[in-house]
Amino acid sequence: MTKQQSRRLTGIRGKFLFGLAAILVFFSTLVAVTIYFFQKQALEDEAYRQASLIMTAMDASRGYVREVLRPKMYEVVGEDDFILEAMSSSYISRAIMELVSNEVDDFSYRRVSINARNPRYEASELEREMIRYFADNGHVDEWHDIIENETGERVFMQFQPVIFNESCMHCHGSPEEAPQKIIDNYGGKRGFYRQAGDVAGVVSVGLPVDLSLLKIKEFAFIVFSTVVPSILMLYLVISLFFNRLIAQNLRLLLTAFQTNLKDERGQALLEKSQTLDEIEELTGVAETIADHLQKSKQTVEQYAAEILRSKELLQSVFDGITDPVLLLEKEGKTIKTVNKAFVERYQASFEEVLGKDITSLSLRDSCPIAQCSEIIDKVTTQPLSKEMQLKDGAIYRIYFYPVHNETSEAEDIVCYVKDITEQRKLESHIQHTEKLVSMGQLAAGVAHEINNPLGVILCHLDLVKEETALSEEAKEDLKIIEKHVGNCRTIIADLLRFARQSKPSLAPGSINDLIREVVAMAANQMEMQSIQLETSLDDDIPPIPLDCDRMRQVFLNLLLNGAQAIEEQGVIEFSSSYDRNNENIVIIVEDNGCGITEDLQDKIFDPFFTTKAPGKGTGLGLSVSYSIIQDHGGTISIESSTSECRTRFIITLPVEEEEID
Repeated sequence: MTKQQSRRLTGIRGKFLFGLAAILVFFSTLVAVTIYFFQKQALEDEAYRQASLIMTAMDASRGYVREVLRPKMYEVVGEDDFILEAMSSSYISRAIMELVSNEVDDFSYRRVSINARNPRYEASELEREMIRYFADNGHVDEWHDIIENETGERVFMQFQPVIFNESCMHCHGSPEEAPQKIIDNYGGKRGFYRQAGDVAGVVSVGLPVDLSLLKIKEFAFIVFSTVVPSILMLYLVISLFFNRLIAQNLRLLLTAFQTNLKDERGQALLEKSQTLDEIEELTGVAETIADHLQKSKQTVEQYAAEILRSKELLQSVFDGITDPVLLLEKEGKTIKTVNKAFVERYQASFEEVLGKDITSLSLRDSCPIAQCSEIIDKVTTQPLSKEMQLKDGAIYRIYFYPVHNETSEAEDIVCYVKDITEQRKLESHIQHTEKLVSMGQLAAGVAHEINNPLGVILCHLDLVKEETALSEEAKEDLKIIEKHVGNCRTIIADLLRFARQSKPSLAPGSINDLIREVVAMAANQMEMQSIQLETSLDDDIPPIPLDCDRMRQVFLNLLLNGAQAIEEQGVIEFSSSYDRNNENIVIIVEDNGCGITEDLQDKIFDPFFTTKAPGKGTGLGLSVSYSIIQDHGGTISIESSTSECRTRFIITLPVEEEEID
C-alpha cells in the first residue's frame, strides 16, 4: 500500500471513527438523560399520590365537620354560639395537620385565603396567583408540579381550590348574621362578605424533593460512568472490524472499478482519484456507472419498444384470424396465449384462460381442444389434425402444429380450430340434391314404362265391366282392381311431377297471403278433426319472387302432414318473420303431433320415405316440397321431438335486394 493510499485510508477511517464516537457519546448521554427523566417522573407520580392521599383525608375531615359535627353542635349550643375548636372546618383541618407535622417533617400543609380571618393564613404571592388561576378556570379542580419555594428548595406542590357553599355563609356571609363569638374573636371585617360558589382560597400540600432529585442525578451519572467504558470497548472493536472488513475491501472494490472503467470518463476519474478519499472516489465511480446504466437503459428501451411493436404486430395478425387459435405448452397442456376469436367464441377473458390447463377449464364441453388430450401427447415432429363432433352437433377440425426447441423436440403446440359444421351440412345438402336428381331421372323412366301398361289395364277393365253376365262378386273385384290401378296412376303422376326439371314461374308475391289462403282452404277439414289452426305473421315481410302455385302446394303438404300426425285434437301453427340481418324470410310450421324419432329425421326428405301407415302416403310429398323450396333458393329443415310431441318445419327464403327497395 502506497503512502498516498494509506493517507486516504486513514482519512476515511478517521471520519468514520469520529462520527462513531459522537454517536456513542450521544447514545450514552441519551441513556443517562432518559433514566434521569424517567426516575424524576416516577418521583413526581409518587409525590402526587402522597399529596392526593393527604388532600383526600383533609376533604373527608372537613366534610365530616360541615355535615355532621357542626349541625350537631348548633343543636347543642344554639345558632348564635360558635365553638371554634369543634365547628370550624378550617381550624380543625389545620389542627390535625399540625399534629401530623409534629410526627412527620417532610411535608407542609396550608389552607389560606385572601383577606383571611386569621392573618396567619393570609395567602402568599404564589397562593394568590393560584387562587386567581382557579377563579379564572372554574372547570379545573387541581394543580400540581415541582417548583422552587422562597428558600430555593425544590418541592412538589399540589393545590386545590376552596369553594364556599351555602352552609359556609352563616359564618362567612354578612357580619350581622355571624355568631357573636366569631365577631368577638376576629372582629367584623376580615373573612366576611363571601358568596356561595366563590373561590375563597386554596389548600396546598408540599413535599420536598431536592434530596430525591439529587439521588436520581447521582444514579444517572453512575449509569453514564458505567456505560462509557463499555462503549469505549465497543468503539475499539468496531474500529478494528471497520478497518479489516470495510476500509480494505472498499479499496479492493475501487481498484476493480478502476481496472474496468476504460472509457474517457473512467480515465479522468482515475486521475482525479489521487486527491479524493474512498467515499468520494466511490461516488465518482457510482456516477460513471449510473451514466453507463442510463445509456444501457436507453438502448434496452429502444430494443424493448421494437420488440413491443413486433409483438403488437404479431398479436394483430393473431387476432385477425377469425377462427380460435391458441399456443399450448405441451408438457402441462398450459395455455400460453390465445387470440381474440378464442375468448369471444367461448365467452371467457384472457385472465381466466392464460396459464391454465386446457383440459381443466370449465368450457371443456364446448371447446374441442379440451377434449384432445391424447392427440396433444402424440404431437412430436409432424403436424396432426383431427375431426370431431361435440354433443351440440357442431363439427370441428383441429390442426396441431408443433413448435420445436433447440433439440428439435416439440415444446409448444399451435392449435387451430376450424368449425366445419356448415361445410358438412353443405356437403350433405349437395349429396341429397344429387340423390334427388338421380331418383328423379330414374322415376321419370320408370313412370313412363309403368304408365302405358296401366292404361292398357284400365282399358280392358272398362271392356270387362260392359259384360252383362258378370256376377256381383266379379264386379266388386273389378272395382278393387280399378281402385288400386288408380292409386298406381296417382303415384306415377307424383313421380312425374317430382322428376320435372322445369324452372318455377316466379312473380312478386306475399308469403303471408299464401299462408292465409292455405289455412282458409283447410279450415273446414281441420275443424272436423278438432285441430286448431293458428297464425303469427310478420306484417313487415316484403314481397319476394314466388311461384305461388308450387309454394301453396308446399304449405298445404306440410299442413296435411301435421294433421295426419295429430289425427284428432291438436294445434298447427304457421309463423313468419323477417330476419333483416341475414336478409331472409323465415317460415315455421309447427304441430303437436306424435313427432319423428331422431334416427329418421335425416331421411325425411328422401323420395318414397314415409312414416305413415301403408296406403296413407306415397313418400313423395316432402321430397317435392324440398325441390320446390330449393328452386326458390331457400332451405327447409326439421326439428322434432317424440318426448315433447312437437315437430317444426323451418323454411328460409332469400329476400332479393331490389325487392326490398
